[in-house]
Amino acid sequence: MKRLFALSCAFYLLIGITSVVLGALLPVLLPYYGRGYSDGGLLLFLQFFGFLVGVLFSPFMALHIGRKSMLSIALVSIVAGYAFLGVLPSWTWVIVMTIWVGFGSGIIESSIGAFTIEFTEEQKAVAMSKLDVYFALGALLIPAVVSLYIWLGMWYLTFYTISLLTFILGLFWITMPASSSSHLIQADLQTSERSVEQARYSVQHRVLLGIFIVFFFVYMGLELGLMNFLPSILIETLQIRESVASLGVSILWIAMIIGRMFSGKIAESAGYIPFLLWSGIGTFCFLVAMAFVSSQWATYLLIFGAGLFMSGLFCIALVYANLLIPGMTERTTSILIASGGIGGAVLQYVTGWSMSEWSVTATLWILAAFSLILLLAVILSHLWNGRSRRVVDSLVHQGKEG
Repeated sequence: MKRLFALSCAFYLLIGITSVVLGALLPVLLPYYGRGYSDGGLLLFLQFFGFLVGVLFSPFMALHIGRKSMLSIALVSIVAGYAFLGVLPSWTWVIVMTIWVGFGSGIIESSIGAFTIEFTEEQKAVAMSKLDVYFALGALLIPAVVSLYIWLGMWYLTFYTISLLTFILGLFWITMPASSSSHLIQADLQTSERSVEQARYSVQHRVLLGIFIVFFFVYMGLELGLMNFLPSILIETLQIRESVASLGVSILWIAMIIGRMFSGKIAESAGYIPFLLWSGIGTFCFLVAMAFVSSQWATYLLIFGAGLFMSGLFCIALVYANLLIPGMTERTTSILIASGGIGGAVLQYVTGWSMSEWSVTATLWILAAFSLILLLAVILSHLWNGRSRRVVDSLVHQGKEG
């Protein structure tokens, strides 16, 4: 399992890279093709569309062809997609390959996350938080690589670099020892058995699933809204240069990485609900404070604090949701990650609209409101789960008396 988990971390490092590399390349990619930022927005949306298809198809593929074959297909998609993008084909092929890469990334994020949650025997939150550390590392480091290639005047080499790294990961994946592959085979068998035994969610679980769909929809809107609009917010509020404003995103990512290094252990020791509650409260407080602070260094400290409190919300909530809805890990993880992707796309538009129509302070309040919705969703999930347990205990008690 150690080798399998190490490969899972490498997979998450890869999707961290694929999630942000296109955005980092847009300033040089669009002029090369004579395209505007509307075309760039369309390209990012189509990558998300491919990602969403991959997420939704992964449970079906895992059930019918197995996880090893499914992830091999995902790796081939990314290797081929980026290798073809490296030759700088026509714009139509750029669109097709972008969708194809998104498809492979969606399969990886959903299936690796579900496998880790379902088959890690203990301290699932620690395992998921470690995966998220590698995701954040990939997202943090690739912009620096892109900047280096742009400075050298060979930005297209970014595509070849990612393709080569993915190919190397694929070699490690297909040459995995039989002992590691046996864990995947056992997981595939258990997934097949569970799909026969429990094909549908109960009424109780549907309500919980609905609550967590809202949670992930809003969380990704909050995270991506901060990632993409933070430099603009800092420029407007602090009147600083673009190069200095971009440091805010780096600080946020660094805080997220540091937080994810410890969030799993804290959640396991303190409990999932207390961890999620305090994370939501802390995120809200730091975002609200940003609306009242005009000092540059104080703002950077608040950004760092917000990143620390946000760092574990996604992975711990994913583990907690699967704990409350047992036996449906592959499907539940796929649905929740897909809802997060949709929320990221929709609420980013809301954030951008508020930036253009209202003041920056209003946008910060909207982001703070998102964190309040997260807090409310955690409370509702806890209350509903408690209510359902009391109903079940009551029925069991009545049955014994009868």
